[in-house]
Amino acid sequence: MADILQPNAFRILRRISPDGSISLSYVFPLNGNLLVNNGFSKNEVDVLRFYLTTYVNALAKNNEDKKVEGVDINSGLYFEDVDGVGFSINFKNLEAQQKFFGSSSNKEEGGESTLKTTGFFIRKQTLKTVFPISSTKIAGDLKLVCVMAISSWCNDCQISEERKNVALSFLQEAKFIYDFSNWQRGLKSELMYQDTNGYHNVFVKSYQDLSENVGIVFWQIQPNRPIWYLSALAVVLIGIALAFLFLKKKKTKKS
Repeated sequence: MADILQPNAFRILRRISPDGSISLSYVFPLNGNLLVNNGFSKNEVDVLRFYLTTYVNALAKNNEDKKVEGVDINSGLYFEDVDGVGFSINFKNLEAQQKFFGSSSNKEEGGESTLKTTGFFIRKQTLKTVFPISSTKIAGDLKLVCVMAISSWCNDCQISEERKNVALSFLQEAKFIYDFSNWQRGLKSELMYQDTNGYHNVFVKSYQDLSENVGIVFWQIQPNRPIWYLSALAVVLIGIALAFLFLKKKKTKKS
């Protein structure tokens, strides 16, 4: 949970509800506690939150222009559990999402995917896909939102260059997190947790990771029911056949 809830992280939160609606949230780190612990006042952090919200809202506005039926956008959101500012794009269903993203929907979903099935009695389906923040360039664009907010905040509030560099330095250590949740209990990944929003599959990458390996893996394990049914039927038929032969042999001996 320390990795999952670390505040110094850029997040993409994808939620699939039981009714089929989808929520896609983008969260940018405020790093309020880090700033306070390094000499910034609570009031200064509140002002930075205003600046960051302004820049995040501007980013959300770009998506407002693409809205279609079945899509709603909430901006200016504060995610208290992770001390981040962001916005959410809410889709009534998968069809609404596909219409919204158009030809880029695969990219938004994480790029090209491959599905592999192994096992005989127990089947394991492995889905290999791409982390949504699929390159250091995309990661840099996300960081730029925070960099611009911090720079404007420092310039307008007469915050020294030295203190500005302290605030910017936190972004160098920021992680990138993809949190995918739904109500499908069987979907697995290396890092998981459960809460009132369902079952979460979480992937954490550093900036360095994005230059080396952007792959992520989901898997699902379940019994191969047709094989089990056929095997059970075969055992029953063999049992019947053996019993028939035994009775026939016994009857022959009596004769």
